[in-house]
Amino acid sequence: MMVDLSLNDIYRSIGALTAEVQGLRRDMEASERRAALENREADEKRAVVHRRMDEIVAEVGDIKTDIATVTEQVKDSKIVTDEVRKWKLMGLGALGVVGIGGTALGVSIANSFEWVSRLFHK
Repeated sequence: MMVDLSLNDIYRSIGALTAEVQGLRRDMEASERRAALENREADEKRAVVHRRMDEIVAEVGDIKTDIATVTEQVKDSKIVTDEVRKWKLMGLGALGVVGIGGTALGVSIANSFEWVSRLFHK
């Protein structure tokens, strides 16, 4: 069985194959361009995510610094508050002593008036 092919048929087949190869080449180049574009977009998205993560890390660092500062301020405030409580207790103690002393003085004066009044009534 012999196939009878003319030179024109061979040229036509070669032309069709060439067109197919060129079409495949165009499709491959378009696919590579799309892949490159998708890679760039993915890279940009990753860059945005990394940038945002860096911002969050910086914010957390700032918050830690603020917490440390507030903790120190609270410690200082506690010292002052403890001193004020101590002064208050000392003041209440002093008022108690003065109250007791005033009562004793008042009783002494009352007894003195009573003694003097007995001298005059006799």
